[in-house]
Amino acid sequence: MIHSKVDLNLFVVLQAIYQHGSITLAAQQLHLTQPAVSHALARLRDTYQDPLFVRYGRKMVATELCQQIMPSVEAAMASLRGTLGSPNRANVLNQPRLLRLGLRDILESIFFPPLMQRVQQQAPNLSIDSRQITLVDIDKQLSEQQLDIVIDVLTPTGRGIKSQLICNEHFSLVCRPDHPILAQLNLANYQQYPHGIVSLKGSKVDVVDMALAKHGITRNVVLRCEHYFAAASVACQGDMLLTMPNSYAKLLQQKLPVVVSPLPFEVPPLPVHMYWHEQAEHDPINNWLREQFEQMAEQLFGRLD
Repeated sequence: MIHSKVDLNLFVVLQAIYQHGSITLAAQQLHLTQPAVSHALARLRDTYQDPLFVRYGRKMVATELCQQIMPSVEAAMASLRGTLGSPNRANVLNQPRLLRLGLRDILESIFFPPLMQRVQQQAPNLSIDSRQITLVDIDKQLSEQQLDIVIDVLTPTGRGIKSQLICNEHFSLVCRPDHPILAQLNLANYQQYPHGIVSLKGSKVDVVDMALAKHGITRNVVLRCEHYFAAASVACQGDMLLTMPNSYAKLLQQKLPVVVSPLPFEVPPLPVHMYWHEQAEHDPINNWLREQFEQMAEQLFGRLD
């Protein structure tokens, strides 16, 4: 049974543990000792007759009851803060924090240079830990607070996962500067030359192949690998063609002697989404980082239609 008189400071502790998934980080944010935070959590556990958090590896993961009450707790805390005025965002961004992101390597290359500039300027105590994940793991890692934000292609997600389209990635042709195809770029010549394919999952079919299938065309694939840099390094030395995301092709053009050209056929753009868990919806640091990705995506890929 919930007591009629509960110390509201306990909910500040509850919110901090929920946001960080860590008693240590919650204590740092609140400028309390770890025993003090643990004692506050023990009082809340007694009040709700529920563990509220269980340890999963190095993370404190919210129980089902905790996930149910947190939207109301966060709304109430936000309402109370609103009576005192909005918190100073500069102070929030100056707090030490580790954010764990899930991005493919090509998205890291595109987003991280401008992101780390923004972090250095606006949130100098923020640290980024990025890793590649498979699409099937998005729900699990966001729900268990192993990741804070994921940037990847569109994929079905479960309950509690929020998503937002941030950009559409188009495709281009990459080849050596003196490649014969550049003199007459058409489907027949495109089919004639050998091709390289990058496939992280080892898939035998991708969006380019599906677009070509509409024209009754297949590619002569002589190389299948996991990294575009490796494939482009081969393309710049021979007749092999590489069809790849345009934004990353432009980056490789700065490093390798290659030409980036439009394709002689239409390939639907690849929608790129940002994912986060609903428990981070009102987390000011998570919210700030989502804003940065939105702004960077518009600058790098253009405004969404």
